[in-house]
Amino acid sequence: MKYVILAAFVIMGIFGLFYFYVFTGVLTINSSRPLDAIIKIDGEEIGVTPLKIRVRSGTHTIKAYKEGFESWDGTVEVKGTAPQVLSVRLRFMLRSEPSGADVKINGKDLGTTDMAIDLPTGVYTFEFTKKGYNRTKFMAEVPRDVSTPLPVAPLVPIGSKKPQEDYSVSSESPTKPALKGFGAIQITSKPDAQVYLDGELQGETPITLAKIPVGSYVLKLSKEGYRDLRQTVYVNKDETTKVAAELKPE
Repeated sequence: MKYVILAAFVIMGIFGLFYFYVFTGVLTINSSRPLDAIIKIDGEEIGVTPLKIRVRSGTHTIKAYKEGFESWDGTVEVKGTAPQVLSVRLRFMLRSEPSGADVKINGKDLGTTDMAIDLPTGVYTFEFTKKGYNRTKFMAEVPRDVSTPLPVAPLVPIGSKKPQEDYSVSSESPTKPALKGFGAIQITSKPDAQVYLDGELQGETPITLAKIPVGSYVLKLSKEGYRDLRQTVYVNKDETTKVAAELKPE
Protein backbone atom coordinates (compact mmCIF):
# COMPACT_ATOMS: atom_id res chain seq x y z
CA MET A 1 0.00 0.00 0.00
CA LYS A 2 2.79 2.35 0.89
CA TYR A 3 4.28 1.86 -2.57
CA VAL A 4 0.96 2.84 -4.13
CA ILE A 5 0.87 6.01 -2.06
CA LEU A 6 4.49 6.77 -2.92
CA ALA A 7 3.81 6.22 -6.62
CA ALA A 8 0.81 8.55 -6.40
CA PHE A 9 2.96 11.28 -4.86
CA VAL A 10 5.59 10.82 -7.58
CA ILE A 11 2.96 11.05 -10.31
CA MET A 12 1.48 14.17 -8.71
CA GLY A 13 4.96 15.70 -8.50
CA ILE A 14 5.70 14.96 -12.14
CA PHE A 15 2.32 16.39 -13.16
CA GLY A 16 3.00 19.49 -11.05
CA LEU A 17 6.36 20.04 -12.70
CA PHE A 18 4.82 19.46 -16.13
CA TYR A 19 2.10 22.02 -15.41
CA PHE A 20 4.61 24.48 -13.93
CA TYR A 21 6.92 24.48 -16.94
CA VAL A 22 4.36 23.98 -19.74
CA PHE A 23 1.29 25.88 -18.58
CA THR A 24 3.13 28.83 -16.98
CA GLY A 25 5.87 31.12 -18.24
CA VAL A 26 8.26 33.80 -17.04
CA LEU A 27 7.38 37.42 -17.88
CA THR A 28 9.92 40.21 -17.43
CA ILE A 29 8.75 43.82 -17.71
CA ASN A 30 11.19 46.72 -17.96
CA SER A 31 10.50 50.44 -18.23
CA SER A 32 13.01 52.92 -19.58
CA ARG A 33 10.84 55.89 -18.55
CA PRO A 34 10.09 56.03 -15.73
CA LEU A 35 12.41 53.44 -14.23
CA ASP A 36 9.82 52.48 -11.61
CA ALA A 37 6.50 52.28 -13.45
CA ILE A 38 3.64 50.57 -11.61
CA ILE A 39 2.48 47.37 -13.34
CA LYS A 40 -0.97 45.80 -13.46
CA ILE A 41 -1.46 42.35 -15.00
CA ASP A 42 -5.03 41.42 -15.88
CA GLY A 43 -6.25 44.31 -13.72
CA GLU A 44 -4.26 43.33 -10.62
CA GLU A 45 -1.42 45.53 -9.35
CA ILE A 46 1.69 43.35 -9.22
CA GLY A 47 4.63 45.66 -8.48
CA VAL A 48 6.99 48.15 -10.09
CA THR A 49 9.56 47.80 -12.86
CA PRO A 50 11.93 46.11 -13.28
CA LEU A 51 9.62 43.17 -12.66
CA LYS A 52 10.03 39.42 -13.18
CA ILE A 53 7.10 37.12 -12.51
CA ARG A 54 5.80 33.68 -13.48
CA VAL A 55 2.26 33.73 -14.87
CA ARG A 56 -0.02 31.21 -16.57
CA SER A 57 0.50 30.70 -20.29
CA GLY A 58 -1.76 32.67 -22.59
CA THR A 59 -2.63 36.27 -23.35
CA HIS A 60 -2.45 38.85 -20.57
CA THR A 61 -3.40 42.52 -20.44
CA ILE A 62 -0.66 44.82 -19.15
CA LYS A 63 -0.98 48.35 -17.79
CA ALA A 64 2.07 50.48 -16.90
CA TYR A 65 1.49 53.81 -15.22
CA LYS A 66 2.82 56.41 -12.83
CA GLU A 67 1.62 59.84 -11.72
CA GLY A 68 2.84 62.50 -14.15
CA PHE A 69 3.24 60.07 -17.06
CA GLU A 70 0.81 58.84 -19.73
CA SER A 71 -0.24 55.29 -18.97
CA TRP A 72 0.58 52.42 -21.35
CA ASP A 73 -1.83 49.59 -22.12
CA GLY A 74 -1.13 46.47 -24.15
CA THR A 75 -1.21 42.71 -24.28
CA VAL A 76 1.48 40.05 -24.17
CA GLU A 77 1.45 36.37 -25.13
CA VAL A 78 3.23 34.19 -22.57
CA LYS A 79 4.37 30.67 -23.44
CA GLY A 80 5.90 28.11 -21.13
CA THR A 81 8.71 27.29 -23.52
CA ALA A 82 10.65 30.57 -23.35
CA PRO A 83 10.79 33.69 -21.13
CA GLN A 84 8.90 36.72 -22.47
CA VAL A 85 10.44 40.21 -22.14
CA LEU A 86 8.33 43.35 -22.44
CA SER A 87 9.89 46.83 -22.53
CA VAL A 88 7.74 49.94 -22.18
CA ARG A 89 8.42 53.68 -22.28
CA LEU A 90 5.89 56.17 -20.95
CA ARG A 91 5.47 59.71 -22.22
CA PHE A 92 5.66 62.75 -19.95
CA MET A 93 2.45 64.60 -19.13
CA LEU A 94 2.76 68.37 -19.52
CA ARG A 95 0.39 69.80 -16.94
CA SER A 96 -0.66 73.22 -15.69
CA GLU A 97 -2.95 74.42 -12.92
CA PRO A 98 -5.45 75.32 -14.27
CA SER A 99 -5.25 73.28 -17.48
CA GLY A 100 -5.91 74.68 -20.95
CA ALA A 101 -2.63 76.60 -21.25
CA ASP A 102 -0.77 76.92 -24.54
CA VAL A 103 2.67 75.30 -24.35
CA LYS A 104 5.92 76.23 -26.04
CA ILE A 105 9.08 74.15 -25.74
CA ASN A 106 12.29 75.84 -26.83
CA GLY A 107 10.14 78.48 -28.52
CA LYS A 108 8.04 76.07 -30.60
CA ASP A 109 4.28 75.73 -30.17
CA LEU A 110 3.42 72.24 -28.94
CA GLY A 111 -0.24 72.25 -27.96
CA THR A 112 -2.44 72.75 -24.92
CA THR A 113 -2.25 71.30 -21.40
CA ASP A 114 -2.79 68.68 -20.27
CA MET A 115 -0.92 66.78 -22.99
CA ALA A 116 1.43 63.83 -23.38
CA ILE A 117 4.84 64.25 -25.00
CA ASP A 118 7.95 62.15 -25.52
CA LEU A 119 11.11 64.17 -24.93
CA PRO A 120 14.60 62.87 -25.68
CA THR A 121 17.50 63.55 -23.34
CA GLY A 122 18.36 67.25 -23.15
CA VAL A 123 17.64 70.62 -21.50
CA TYR A 124 14.38 72.32 -22.41
CA THR A 125 12.71 75.69 -21.85
CA PHE A 126 8.99 75.35 -21.10
CA GLU A 127 6.60 78.29 -21.47
CA PHE A 128 2.90 78.24 -20.50
CA THR A 129 0.42 80.99 -21.44
CA LYS A 130 -3.32 81.26 -20.83
CA LYS A 131 -5.66 84.20 -21.29
CA GLY A 132 -6.20 85.97 -17.97
CA TYR A 133 -3.08 84.48 -16.37
CA ASN A 134 0.55 85.50 -16.04
CA ARG A 135 3.04 83.62 -18.15
CA THR A 136 4.91 80.74 -16.49
CA LYS A 137 8.35 79.75 -17.72
CA PHE A 138 11.03 77.37 -16.50
CA MET A 139 13.89 75.17 -17.65
CA ALA A 140 14.35 71.48 -16.89
CA GLU A 141 16.72 68.72 -17.87
CA VAL A 142 15.50 65.35 -19.14
CA PRO A 143 18.25 62.83 -18.30
CA ARG A 144 18.76 59.36 -19.76
CA ASP A 145 17.37 57.71 -16.62
CA VAL A 146 14.37 59.42 -15.06
CA SER A 147 11.84 58.38 -12.42
CA THR A 148 10.11 61.68 -11.66
CA PRO A 149 7.61 63.63 -13.76
CA LEU A 150 7.90 67.16 -15.04
CA PRO A 151 6.63 69.76 -12.55
CA VAL A 152 3.09 71.07 -12.80
CA ALA A 153 3.16 74.69 -14.05
CA PRO A 154 1.26 76.98 -11.63
CA LEU A 155 -0.65 79.76 -13.42
CA VAL A 156 -1.42 82.92 -11.43
CA PRO A 157 -4.35 85.14 -12.50
CA ILE A 158 -3.39 88.60 -13.76
CA GLY A 159 -4.02 91.16 -11.05
CA SER A 160 -4.36 88.54 -8.35
CA LYS A 161 -3.78 89.81 -4.82
CA LYS A 162 -1.94 86.60 -4.09
CA PRO A 163 1.82 87.25 -4.45
CA GLN A 164 2.91 85.90 -7.80
CA GLU A 165 5.31 83.02 -7.61
CA ASP A 166 8.19 83.65 -9.97
CA TYR A 167 8.55 80.54 -12.09
CA SER A 168 10.91 82.18 -14.53
CA VAL A 169 14.49 81.03 -15.08
CA SER A 170 16.97 82.19 -12.49
CA SER A 171 20.13 83.72 -13.92
CA GLU A 172 22.12 82.33 -10.99
CA SER A 173 20.80 78.82 -11.56
CA PRO A 174 19.80 78.54 -15.22
CA THR A 175 18.40 75.04 -14.91
CA LYS A 176 16.23 75.69 -11.84
CA PRO A 177 12.95 77.58 -11.67
CA ALA A 178 12.82 80.11 -8.83
CA LEU A 179 9.47 79.00 -7.38
CA LYS A 180 8.59 79.59 -3.75
CA GLY A 181 7.75 76.64 -1.56
CA PHE A 182 9.28 73.38 -0.40
CA GLY A 183 8.92 69.67 -0.99
CA ALA A 184 10.81 66.50 -0.11
CA ILE A 185 12.71 63.69 -1.83
CA GLN A 186 12.48 60.09 -0.60
CA ILE A 187 15.29 57.91 -1.95
CA THR A 188 15.84 54.16 -1.75
CA SER A 189 18.32 52.02 -3.65
CA LYS A 190 19.65 48.51 -4.11
CA PRO A 191 22.26 48.28 -2.72
CA ASP A 192 22.43 51.16 -0.23
CA ALA A 193 24.46 54.03 -1.67
CA GLN A 194 25.70 57.53 -0.90
CA VAL A 195 23.34 60.29 -2.00
CA TYR A 196 24.50 63.52 -3.64
CA LEU A 197 22.15 66.37 -4.52
CA ASP A 198 23.66 68.91 -6.91
CA GLY A 199 27.09 67.57 -5.95
CA GLU A 200 26.61 67.83 -2.16
CA LEU A 201 26.68 64.68 -0.02
CA GLN A 202 23.35 64.21 1.82
CA GLY A 203 23.80 60.81 3.44
CA GLU A 204 23.12 57.19 2.56
CA THR A 205 19.99 55.45 1.32
CA PRO A 206 17.33 54.91 2.48
CA ILE A 207 16.91 58.63 3.18
CA THR A 208 14.27 61.35 2.99
CA LEU A 209 15.46 64.88 2.24
CA ALA A 210 13.01 67.38 3.74
CA LYS A 211 12.48 71.11 3.13
CA ILE A 212 13.94 71.06 -0.38
CA PRO A 213 13.09 74.23 -2.36
CA VAL A 214 10.84 73.64 -5.36
CA GLY A 215 12.80 73.07 -8.57
CA SER A 216 14.88 70.52 -10.44
CA TYR A 217 18.01 68.88 -9.03
CA VAL A 218 20.71 66.49 -10.18
CA LEU A 219 20.66 63.39 -7.98
CA LYS A 220 23.65 61.06 -7.88
CA LEU A 221 23.87 57.69 -6.14
CA SER A 222 27.34 56.28 -5.65
CA LYS A 223 28.78 53.07 -4.19
CA GLU A 224 32.20 51.47 -4.59
CA GLY A 225 32.11 48.63 -7.12
CA TYR A 226 28.97 49.99 -8.82
CA ARG A 227 28.34 52.46 -11.60
CA ASP A 228 27.17 55.89 -10.47
CA LEU A 229 23.52 56.60 -11.18
CA ARG A 230 22.60 60.16 -12.13
CA GLN A 231 19.16 61.56 -12.85
CA THR A 232 17.23 64.79 -12.59
CA VAL A 233 14.52 64.93 -9.94
CA TYR A 234 11.75 67.51 -9.79
CA VAL A 235 10.47 68.79 -6.46
CA ASN A 236 6.91 70.11 -6.37
CA LYS A 237 5.44 72.27 -3.63
CA ASP A 238 4.20 70.30 -0.59
CA GLU A 239 4.86 66.96 -2.33
CA THR A 240 7.31 64.12 -1.74
CA THR A 241 9.18 62.92 -4.83
CA LYS A 242 9.98 59.22 -4.53
CA VAL A 243 13.04 57.70 -6.18
CA ALA A 244 13.68 53.94 -6.20
CA ALA A 245 16.94 53.03 -7.94
CA GLU A 246 18.99 49.94 -8.64
CA LEU A 247 22.75 50.33 -9.17
CA LYS A 248 24.56 48.09 -11.64
CA PRO A 249 27.97 46.53 -10.92
CA GLU A 250 30.95 47.96 -12.80
